[in-house]
Amino acid sequence: MRKLEVSDALTPLPSTESPDSRNHIRYQAKDGALVSPVASDRKYWKMLDISSVGMSFRCLPSEDLTRFSKIDIVTQDLEFALEGIPFELTSDCEFEAASTSFPNIRRCGVEFRSLTPAQESSLADFIRRYTVPPKTGHADQVVRKKS
Repeated sequence: MRKLEVSDALTPLPSTESPDSRNHIRYQAKDGALVSPVASDRKYWKMLDISSVGMSFRCLPSEDLTRFSKIDIVTQDLEFALEGIPFELTSDCEFEAASTSFPNIRRCGVEFRSLTPAQESSLADFIRRYTVPPKTGHADQVVRKKS
């Protein structure tokens, strides 16, 4: 079976997002979880975390994600694919480079928009199969409601 090549040489800066602003549990993506904007030339980026309403991943600063309206989620071993997820870019910030070969990698966050029932079901399946369960007592286990 074909495998996609992905480097995992970088680590993210601490999140600047306030934990109180989250309404949905975030799950850390397992190695091999990738995202790709829907375009004629495919570029795959490492997924960092995901929830039922959005995700974060790392990408190159040369990419203008505002020109894309849909994104795919796939696994490196090609065992899972969820295609054409409508999204909106919600954050774009720098990574702390752990390697000088990737000095300008960005951490991007997206919010999913108008998922079909089939996409919602596939997304739930992805979260069950391809994420690391949160540690007991972890702040992200608490579902917070907006005031």
